[in-house]
Amino acid sequence: MPSPQFIHRRHLLRALAAAPLMAAWPAARAQSARQAEGVLANISKATFIAEGTGQRALYIFFDPNCPFCHELFKKLRAFVGKDGVQFRWIPLGMLTPSSLPKAAAILQSPDPLTAFHKNENDYDFAANGQPGGGIEPAESITPKVRAELAANLALYNSEKLFGVPVVIWRKADGRADMMIGVPSDAQIQIMLKQAR
Repeated sequence: MPSPQFIHRRHLLRALAAAPLMAAWPAARAQSARQAEGVLANISKATFIAEGTGQRALYIFFDPNCPFCHELFKKLRAFVGKDGVQFRWIPLGMLTPSSLPKAAAILQSPDPLTAFHKNENDYDFAANGQPGGGIEPAESITPKVRAELAANLALYNSEKLFGVPVVIWRKADGRADMMIGVPSDAQIQIMLKQAR
């Protein structure tokens, strides 16, 4: 059995190893808040698919072929249309060659929300056998939709975001916040409570 001095030394070494990470945490959170603020300052340039009718908004950058975006979509089903929250899905076409034409197919649809749901509900079950979102890629992209998707990507890139999904919201105190990746159930509850 290790001596008490050895155990104490091991805990001390762990604390020292974690200290730089803990010191960097506030800086990382501040950078994240600046990025979120930058996106929200220009959010009017984004084209999104609104889900729900609430006044409190969560903006979600997604790629139609992203498995993590699909996971977030599934996790949010229970909250659609509740507590005055609206999910505003901002399509990007960046992960795979079929991402852009799938994002275009969603936006070019007469009913983009239904097309978005088809993409997610049929995830990994596309008729052409391609992995990812279940909507068939658009055979051609209209200039309007090409410009909308380019503007979405420019907004995403303007703040040097990385990865998808990215969820951005404004809190009741007026500050912006964001989360990259699939949030835990507890984190989803926090976002939903904070969003104004």
